[in-house]
Parts: sequence; C-alpha cells; structure tokens
Amino acid sequence: MKLQVRTSQWVCRVLVAALIVAATPLPVLAGDPPAPAPPRPTLSTLVTQAAAKTPIAPARAQTASGADKSQFGSPSFFKKPAGIAVLVTLAAGVGYALYSTQNDRITSPAKK
Repeated sequence: MKLQVRTSQWVCRVLVAALIVAATPLPVLAGDPPAPAPPRPTLSTLVTQAAAKTPIAPARAQTASGADKSQFGSPSFFKKPAGIAVLVTLAAGVGYALYSTQNDRITSPAKK
C-alpha cells in the first residue's frame, strides 16, 4: 500500500508551518527589555496635588423660585427639531407595537 500525498496538500502544510514560525515572537528580534515603570503615586498624594491646583469655588445661591430656565441660553431638547423628531419616532414605534399586538394573525399552538 503506497501513501500518496498530493502536491497541493504538501504545499498547504508547508505554508501553514511557515506562518506559525513567522507568527511566533523571536527573543533575538525583540530588542531590549522595557525600562521598569516609575512607582505610581498614592491616592492621598494625588488628592493633595489636585486640591492645591484647583481652588474651591463658593457655591452659587439659588433664587427662591429655583433656577430660571431662560438663563441657560438654549431651549429644551424636546423643543428643538431633533427632539421633536425623536418624540414622533417614539410615538410611532409605540403605536405600531400596540397595533401589532392587537392584530397578530399567528395561530400556532405554541402561542396559545
């Protein structure tokens, strides 16, 4: 009994072996090892540095009637055209969902 290996199978095996060898990292080509990272500062050090950089601002006093919406300079999102489009799309989706639940024509035994 002779074992015949086709040339295409042999070429395929050689290519797979070459890809495996090429994909493995070679320590010789890797270069110098990276320098060790400097030690990380502690949380208390970071907090004290941040506190020294940013001054504490006094809290704003709110008016008795609350924050006035007109002082923000822009209308509400739902009053803009994009907000109106979102509301219309949401209403259409909810309406279609309700319509499809009421007019479902599937009569499979699994649904009952």
